[in-house]
Amino acid sequence: MTQTKSAPRPFGTLDSRIYAIFTLLIFAAIFIMQLVSFRFTMNTVRRSTLDNNRAMLKQLVFQMDSYITGMDPLSRAVSEDGDLQVLFSPGGEALGPAEKGRIESLIQERLNSYARTREDISDILVLGYNGIIIPSERNVTINPWTSVEDKPWYTGAAEAFDRTVVSSSYVQNLIRDRYSWVISLSRAILSLEDRSVLGILLVDLKFKRINELCRSLTVGKRGYNFILDREGNYVFHPTQQLVYSSIKEEPVEEIMALIADRTEELYQEGDRYFMTETSDITGWHVVSVVYDRDIVTDWQSVQGLYSLLGLAMFLIVGLATNRVTSSITKPIKRLQGIMRSVDTGEFRLVGNIKASDEIQELAREYDTMVTRIRELMEANTREQELKRKSDLKALQAQINPHFLYNTLDSIIWMGEMGQSEKVVQMTSALSKLFRISISKGRELIPIRDEIEHVRSYLTIQEMRYRDKFTYEIDVDPDLYEMITLKITLQPLVENAIYHGIKEADYVGFISIGGFMEDGAVILEVRDNGCGMNEAQLADLIRGLNTPPEERSTRSRQGMGVHNVHERIRIYFGREYGLTCESAPGKGTLIRVRIPAAEQEVLI
Repeated sequence: MTQTKSAPRPFGTLDSRIYAIFTLLIFAAIFIMQLVSFRFTMNTVRRSTLDNNRAMLKQLVFQMDSYITGMDPLSRAVSEDGDLQVLFSPGGEALGPAEKGRIESLIQERLNSYARTREDISDILVLGYNGIIIPSERNVTINPWTSVEDKPWYTGAAEAFDRTVVSSSYVQNLIRDRYSWVISLSRAILSLEDRSVLGILLVDLKFKRINELCRSLTVGKRGYNFILDREGNYVFHPTQQLVYSSIKEEPVEEIMALIADRTEELYQEGDRYFMTETSDITGWHVVSVVYDRDIVTDWQSVQGLYSLLGLAMFLIVGLATNRVTSSITKPIKRLQGIMRSVDTGEFRLVGNIKASDEIQELAREYDTMVTRIRELMEANTREQELKRKSDLKALQAQINPHFLYNTLDSIIWMGEMGQSEKVVQMTSALSKLFRISISKGRELIPIRDEIEHVRSYLTIQEMRYRDKFTYEIDVDPDLYEMITLKITLQPLVENAIYHGIKEADYVGFISIGGFMEDGAVILEVRDNGCGMNEAQLADLIRGLNTPPEERSTRSRQGMGVHNVHERIRIYFGREYGLTCESAPGKGTLIRVRIPAAEQEVLI
């Protein structure tokens, strides 16, 4: 039977298909990498800017607190003034009108001197409980219809005793024909003799200094700061009139909820970010507003730069792919010619397959050779069939072919990328993995070797799945010389990676432990992966006792766990084996229970 060769089709050759597929994959990878890198850069810039803004906000609160506490020396100097103490004391009522007038003039001169030293002070007044009120300016009149007893700054100072009380912003109307928007600092004037309250000191501050502080520490051209009191009322806003006339609105309720929650650091509304910091001294909540467009200003330039880098990488990798493709197809074509030379006419043809031209030729020659080899094997090794199947199962239990292929691919890839140290590390781990898997034909090995075996496996998987998971091995050193079946932990760790952590959207963690319990050795494999629901866990536990011949439809992962359980029970008895615990979102724990015995005891 002869077979006609089909005419070559576009992209029918192996090298053209590999090149086309690699090109598409590389383009997709570079595009995704570019998109992720751009977003990562923007998010990093945004996060860094917001962190800097948080630091500036704390600095602003510190400066405002320093500004407020800077008034303490002045308030103490006024409160402890000797003439003021005499005038406001009960004995001051005995003074004559001339003496009272002289003392009031002296006190007013001092108050005026204090006020003139600070441009941010609007007024200083002292109000005695004996009814005497002295302002810092001459020729001003106290509003006769104004009652100070119901003012918050007045009652608050009396209750605070020896502490300064800071008010919210309000319009001060104590002075006739003067209505200033101020913040008041008030303090009780205490008798130096018996610490009784003689009156109240009032210092009205202009908004100038607070305005300067709030405007000096902002991010971008549009950023600004404003202040709320404990109840959420405005103390200061750079557009005060617009806010009070409801032309401009701030999300005050959401900001107060953010302050009360304390679990979130910022609130976002549209393209604005709101951050808060509370003063321990005044109780004010300083709110910083940052616009997103001020955080990321040159995003178009960054995007253009990433595009140029992506194009350059695409061209470089494209040329490299062409060379790699040629290095793959040339050996295959050579192998094809060698395999064709063994076609003597005795081998039976198996027909066409849908593949590239080279693969069609290779498959035909390979099928012919395999058919001949199968006939020879059936004639010569029929009596060894059961043993061969057993050996094959044991080999499959020890080594996952896909794991080996992927590991070799990773080594090739790292070699091509020039990562020689990682190539050495992964090759060394693979070598140790095979050495312990073979173990000179012994099924029972020390737990030390089993730990080394699973450590090599984890080293390889950790290098393959970078930043996907971490692990910890904490086995009691007293167990190192105890024996266990080889390749006991590796299938369980493989189960944790592929069915617990691989699909998780966070960094996984695998813990391997070992200890003595009730005269037996307990080995544990724990992960923080997706976990199993009650039905899945019940199915896994029920399957541990399923006979091997009934497992044909189970996954390789299930076969691996079940085989470990059955092998332990065959070697050590039915009281030993595996137990499982799991819950959705909380990971899985598999415990291995084996007898506590050393190698010499079992020989």
